[in-house]
Amino acid sequence: MVGALLVLAGTFGSAAAQPAKWGPTWSEVSGERYSRVAKNAYPAIIKSIDGKHRTERVVKVEPGVHRVVVQSPNRKGFRGSDEAMEITFEPCVRYYINAEFETSVGAAWKPVLAQKERVPGCKLPAKP
Repeated sequence: MVGALLVLAGTFGSAAAQPAKWGPTWSEVSGERYSRVAKNAYPAIIKSIDGKHRTERVVKVEPGVHRVVVQSPNRKGFRGSDEAMEITFEPCVRYYINAEFETSVGAAWKPVLAQKERVPGCKLPAKP
């Protein structure tokens, strides 16, 4: 009985460790702060994409139009709040979304696309 449980546990453990399978083309989105020079810009939290909760630091998505919910960080006594945005993700491009606050002390903010860059190792689809 114990042996059977160990085999079963090993089976589930290896299945959970399998990486997601992506084709040669994908897009990525991150809330990492892209530039420290941008005034009142802070790292954002990618909460969900198309209604699916995300916890990864860099999220892989299929190219195309997606609804992204972003959360601002907590700041100076204010809890982070959510804002939604729609992005058309191009193949093989990483998007950096930051939280840009209106002032250095208030809670009002908006999500901004801070930078786009090519994803290393991603292969652009062949042109017909």
